[in-house]
Amino acid sequence: MTLTMMVEILVAVLLLITLGISLVLNRRLGNLRANQEEMRRLIGDFDKALTKARQGMAELKGASASADTAHEERMQQARTLRDELGFMIETADRLADRLAGDANGNRTARQPTERPATERAGIDRVMERAAMERQAAPAAARPQVTPFPPKKPNIPPAPNARDFKIEPRSEAERELLMALRQAR
Repeated sequence: MTLTMMVEILVAVLLLITLGISLVLNRRLGNLRANQEEMRRLIGDFDKALTKARQGMAELKGASASADTAHEERMQQARTLRDELGFMIETADRLADRLAGDANGNRTARQPTERPATERAGIDRVMERAAMERQAAPAAARPQVTPFPPKKPNIPPAPNARDFKIEPRSEAERELLMALRQAR
């Protein structure tokens, strides 16, 4: 064997090794290209999902802003109603105090200042008997106080508290008088 023959054999072996390595690299590059296509598809899907999420966030911000505005409007209405109801309660308290004072004044005007002891004892016995009968009566036999049906308030907002006028014998005053009569 000559030196040239050995070199040619060595070159042929090296060529076979190079051919084997190139085949392995070709398969790996094919896998990489197939995975690259899958990666492109995956990145495209991710981009679509991200776009939908951005749109959803924009819609959510809009809905949140409108809900916040509606909430603020309702809170303002509630504050206005609270102030109006507070004013109405103060007015009703003053009317109740005035009516109670008038009722007490009427009672004292109707009753003689000094009753005889026998008459006072008789009145006391009647009052005690009535109280005992009320306590002894079953709940079904007692007169039931029916609440007034709820009415939708139709109160225009008053620009100033001084503009509020009390009409004599309004519905609220009649209800207050009924409550005072029942309390006696």
